[in-house]
Amino acid sequence: MAILDNDIFTVTFDELTGAVRSIYAKPIARILLENSSALPFVLERTQNDFTSEFDSFTYEIGKSDDSLNFTWVTGAYKVNSQIRLDYEGLHFSCTVENFGETPICAVEYPLLAGIGEFGEGEHNVVHSFATGIEIDNPLHNFKVENDGFRYMPYPESFSGASMQFFGYGMREAAGLYFAAYDNKGYQKWLNFYKHAGKLCASQIAGYEDIGAQKGVNAAWDFTVKFLPVTRWDIIADEYKSWALEQIWASEARNRNDTWLTDEMGAATFGINAMFDRTLWIKQYREDIKHPIFHILGPDWTNELQTFGRGVPGGYPDWVPTRFSMENIKCIKEQGDKFAPFEFDFLVATDKSESEQIKEALQVWPEKPKSVDKYTFTMLCPTEEYTRNLHVKRDFQVIKESDCDALYYDISANNILKTCMSEKHNHSVGGGSELTDAYKCIYNETREAVEKHAGKAVPIGTEMINETLIGGLNYYQARANAQPGSALETWPFRPLIRNNKARLLPLFKYVYGALSPLRLDGWGKLTKETGDLIYHTIAKTYLWGGLFEINSEYSEMERISGKSNLSEEHYSHFKPEGFAYDKNIADFIGKCASLRLGRQGEAMRKGEMIYAKEPLCRKIHRTYYQYNHGIHTGEQNDRGIIALDAILAQGYEYNGKQSLYIINTSLFEEETTISLPSQMENKELTIFRNDTATTMKSEGMLSLSLAPLEILTIRN
Repeated sequence: MAILDNDIFTVTFDELTGAVRSIYAKPIARILLENSSALPFVLERTQNDFTSEFDSFTYEIGKSDDSLNFTWVTGAYKVNSQIRLDYEGLHFSCTVENFGETPICAVEYPLLAGIGEFGEGEHNVVHSFATGIEIDNPLHNFKVENDGFRYMPYPESFSGASMQFFGYGMREAAGLYFAAYDNKGYQKWLNFYKHAGKLCASQIAGYEDIGAQKGVNAAWDFTVKFLPVTRWDIIADEYKSWALEQIWASEARNRNDTWLTDEMGAATFGINAMFDRTLWIKQYREDIKHPIFHILGPDWTNELQTFGRGVPGGYPDWVPTRFSMENIKCIKEQGDKFAPFEFDFLVATDKSESEQIKEALQVWPEKPKSVDKYTFTMLCPTEEYTRNLHVKRDFQVIKESDCDALYYDISANNILKTCMSEKHNHSVGGGSELTDAYKCIYNETREAVEKHAGKAVPIGTEMINETLIGGLNYYQARANAQPGSALETWPFRPLIRNNKARLLPLFKYVYGALSPLRLDGWGKLTKETGDLIYHTIAKTYLWGGLFEINSEYSEMERISGKSNLSEEHYSHFKPEGFAYDKNIADFIGKCASLRLGRQGEAMRKGEMIYAKEPLCRKIHRTYYQYNHGIHTGEQNDRGIIALDAILAQGYEYNGKQSLYIINTSLFEEETTISLPSQMENKELTIFRNDTATTMKSEGMLSLSLAPLEILTIRN
């Protein structure tokens, strides 16, 4: 039996197959992984033809006793791996040589099956799915075979991983950290799922360059590390130290975020662009009392851009634009900003320029390894037609509308980086070539529109992934409002509803001020939406974002008995007749004042630091999700969820620390706050309304907060 051994791990491999048979952690004297039958690897030949067959397996000890070289051979291919064990962890790398005419699409390696529980008590998995999620006791909450994070494509943060890491363990006790240290952003899948009654961690690499006598090169380290504590921030810290040294972090440091970060207090999404909606634009601004960033709905195009009823094709379908000049005038006069909603790569194939569009379409794999089926007709970003349309169209859009920013939906961050075309300007599969092409398109578009506008023009997308943070200023998401929202994180919505899973600010924690600004909240300003919204608003601001009032799939709030008509909207909805609730808008304004005020500078520009959850009572929040497509599972879902009354989040900026605390309850609440370690034994100032109180910290604070009150503690 082949063995790697040091003071941290003893790792055994099957000497006949090379499969990992056990991992023993010496610091806690426990077996973390044990199996007797798992496969060493899985190759995907052609598409969805899987094999683990080999004629021979050999291994040799590397140049030192801390590494092994494995080789599996058949007449058609050779799989090579190197495994190293050092004090930073257990490292796997892999290459596949292809001697035959049958293409090899991908390799799943390593396959770390047989992961169990590490002791008595609650376990959790932390994954960079979407922008961060934590699931309790996955061995029990992943119910069936392959349940969990089975196919998690990267970089694809709607249905996969926004970053290249995950972890599993016992929160305040030991566990494992997994990461792919690939600084090129190659396409991969980062998986952690139920398998044969236990858990399995794996990496799939491939769909980069597919063809006869072409293999797979996954030469980066896939690392497994023992952690004495697997709290989410400690898992994220492991990745952060590497991630901030990568090229995308360097690109983000040169990004100009202008007014978006420092001036905007809230956001809207989906207000009709084509019809006069100044009643709502004025009311929101009057009550929130801070500048608002409006992403106007898609109904401004020459050929109507809708949800489910058709989209434009080529350039003549997009312009001339049909914006309501009343809306634009109102936005400008109030000092607000706006961007037009665009499906930038999603196009119709039966309208203008159809032949060029058909030739440039992204060709999806037959069965994508994802929870998403990718049924869209998307333009491949490597094609000249795609680049030309993108730049030419958006130049004209900003020329006609004088918009302040651009927004792209179903775009680079939530699309599989695979195109199987043999005719496009990329290798078959594409992978990282598609990611690079998206970067180029965004940069070319930015240069063109900023040259015309004579000012910075922020660019944003639906969702985010780390490879694109240098070229994007903001992104739109919805997950903070779960279970009162939809779309990303939907596979885990039942667990979220039952408090067995929760969202984490992993992306913001890792990238801090380098992260593009998040718009989130999926909010309807009505009493009927439920009081969960107060918790959602507070969390969105505490995690560095702007709360978003969303009008995509539902009637706007009735103001003075007036509302928008379904016939004028781009998505059919059932009128609800719910009235506007000024109290919700007032709370958004209060959180915006915190963000934009003197005490909020760390929140806008600083790095997130870990703060323990306050000791406070949990309150039962109500929610009613009526803002989604008529035939979707989430639509008209009602429920109650118990969540903390008080939220807290820490930040560090210019060597100073700030702790922001918000009572999200409509009642007075008592709490005990455990200060972040960086704030212990220091002189602190508590800012409550207009009063500042100075005190010496001793690690714990007992506080009473009025309904919806906000406190700031600074050293």
